[in-house]
Amino acid sequence: MDGIKQIFGKELARIFRDKKMIFSTFILPVVLMVGLMTLVGNLAQGMMKDLEDHEPVVYMMDAPASFTSFLEMSEITYKEKVITDEAQLKKAKAEIKSGKADLIVEFPVDFEKAVADYQVGDNLPQVKTYYNPSEEYSGVAYDQISNQALEGYRQALLADRVGDVSTLTVFTVNSDNDEAIIQDEEKASGKAAGMMLPYFITLLLFAGAMSIGTDMVAGEKERGTMASLLVSPLKRSSIALGKVFALMVISGISALIYVVTMVFFMPNFTGAAGGDMGSAIKLSLSPGQIGMLVALMITLSFLYASLIVFVSVFAKSVKEASSYVMPAYILILVLGMMTMFTTKAPGMESFMIPVYNNTLAIQGVLSSTITMPQFLLTLGETIVIGAVFQFLIVKAFNSEKLMSA
Repeated sequence: MDGIKQIFGKELARIFRDKKMIFSTFILPVVLMVGLMTLVGNLAQGMMKDLEDHEPVVYMMDAPASFTSFLEMSEITYKEKVITDEAQLKKAKAEIKSGKADLIVEFPVDFEKAVADYQVGDNLPQVKTYYNPSEEYSGVAYDQISNQALEGYRQALLADRVGDVSTLTVFTVNSDNDEAIIQDEEKASGKAAGMMLPYFITLLLFAGAMSIGTDMVAGEKERGTMASLLVSPLKRSSIALGKVFALMVISGISALIYVVTMVFFMPNFTGAAGGDMGSAIKLSLSPGQIGMLVALMITLSFLYASLIVFVSVFAKSVKEASSYVMPAYILILVLGMMTMFTTKAPGMESFMIPVYNNTLAIQGVLSSTITMPQFLLTLGETIVIGAVFQFLIVKAFNSEKLMSA
């Protein structure tokens, strides 16, 4: 036990006494993350404002005066260009395709007369619109004019024909129902956070341990300090355990810092991006939920630390160790991302998949949907796999061939 404490203290002292290491491990990633999220949020906000401020270029063909007046009353701003024949229509379509124009609205000739003289059995006059969905300006113009304005204009003409449009309305849906939304606010907040936080927690835990973990073993081999450490009176098992536990603590601290930063900053980010999730992410966790999250993060840190140290044993340098760890990093990234796109409640079999089960468990804790058997299975499996890696690490440390490489 004393040997484990010595190695544990040595590794933590190496990190926390080095200001550059503290900055690069705990501070710089947070600064970069907040900076990136702020930049993305501001860019998204700027894009939304640009779309709102843009005055679309709209070509009108045979538009009746009543529709132009209707658009003026609806206060939709646009630059109107009139086309009168097929040649001009073809040219306007080319401008829509190139992004120089945003929308074409083509009315049939004598549209108002066709509407006024309509008899049952006659062909309905058709208004055609053309737009380019790959152009943001065109999409907004289509939504404002083709979807909203033309629908309002249709309702106005219908009212002129029948007098009271409500006589044609069989029923309404939620027209005065202020209690249509029924939800548990805390569960909704947890579910909103559970879309992204579990992925980032599992990913950041691994990322926080990866660079330091490879240096703890492969780095000491490369610098030649591992040989002197192995001939010391300390047991090799104590050296291995001390390094894993130190890495586990560093990984957990870094992940905790990142997650707390994200929880506090994410509402501002989603609000800046124009999303509705920002108001939903107001986490209120019970002591039981906090305890479950802490337990999951501790066991997952143990698993990641054991895995990284185990892989590093086989490398001669930090660069080589990093290349060995990268496939595991990509796999964890993919497994974590899978939980962001799941809709069905996971079954017990899903909690048997390593790493993926931890992400599911964190998601379940945040949304208050996890069961105790699922939580215990995830916790137990993670500890067992981490212990297996730890056993293999001790065996590897006792191998002269591997440690002298």
